[in-house]
Amino acid sequence: MDVSTTQLQPSKSNQDGSTSSKKKKKISDGSEQISASITNAAIFLGEKIRTVHLELSRSIASEKVIQESAQKLYPALCEIEGLTEDERYCALSKITDHPTQMLIFFSLHSSVRLEWVRRFLFDH
Repeated sequence: MDVSTTQLQPSKSNQDGSTSSKKKKKISDGSEQISASITNAAIFLGEKIRTVHLELSRSIASEKVIQESAQKLYPALCEIEGLTEDERYCALSKITDHPTQMLIFFSLHSSVRLEWVRRFLFDH
């Protein structure tokens, strides 16, 4: 047997040490990537929760304004001179079906409400 062509192999302990070091580095890099991914996901989720919270708060506030306006609608219709009882009840049921129109009604000066209600009833 010719030993001159035989290459020396590193000892088993050296192989384990360098491989172990590489594995630890890969595991460490993987852990950092996972940690960064979790952090990014948490930040993204937090931003989405804030956005939904703001939208929900606005929606609730808007619903409250509409509800308060609906409660004031009948007394406001009763104050309009020239509006018949049938027109008043018809306006009450139709205007509340159109929240934006109800807000418009309350933004109008009292002197133009009669004409506005009659046009609204004619169109709806």
